[in-house]
Amino acid sequence: MELISTTLSTIKRHRIQFSISWVICLVALFILTSLGMLKLVLNQLDSSTQIQLFTTKEIQQLQQYYSERLTASAIGLFILLLIFFGIRIHRQRKSAVSMRQLIYSTGLEFFLGLMVASIGLILLYTLFEPAFESILQSFYHQGLNQLKELPNFILSNGSSGIAYSVRSSLSFELSSTTMLDLFFSSLFKSIIFICACLCLLIGCSRLIYFGSTKKNVR
Repeated sequence: MELISTTLSTIKRHRIQFSISWVICLVALFILTSLGMLKLVLNQLDSSTQIQLFTTKEIQQLQQYYSERLTASAIGLFILLLIFFGIRIHRQRKSAVSMRQLIYSTGLEFFLGLMVASIGLILLYTLFEPAFESILQSFYHQGLNQLKELPNFILSNGSSGIAYSVRSSLSFELSSTTMLDLFFSSLFKSIIFICACLCLLIGCSRLIYFGSTKKNVR
């Protein structure tokens, strides 16, 4: 209870810093969730029984493209959290609370910011689904631009003459229910990743503090 009360009082005193932390989490969740959704969308298109828009090699190239950007975004996020986490602890080192409590309080503050950001992203997706899908569509087209010699249309078979555009809207290829399922699946994975990063930062901070304290005692 003492940790919770300390964290809440810190949030009340430093509202701007808390707002920055949850906005960072919101942007990170948006990027990780969007890239994760595109990887899941490709799996859905690859397993479609109607028509194969892409070859196996093209699917692999697209998956690699989004995986590289997802990895780069994850590394960048971890570095950003590390910097911001370190700055927060450094600025509050002179407070009355112990360093151990300060580390846990800062970590809990980030977890609360992550929860606020998660709720915010869900609300944004629910209220502005068309805008979210248009941004997702833009990321999708950027991936398609990496494929050379990709035809604009795919014929369903040689005799029907029905053509499917490889650049058609994702909402046309996948239903709203499917897109919603992919969104929550990707969002859950993104939350788990950020939680793991925060736990790692808290653990490393505790080890560094314990090591420095032990060294000073000697």
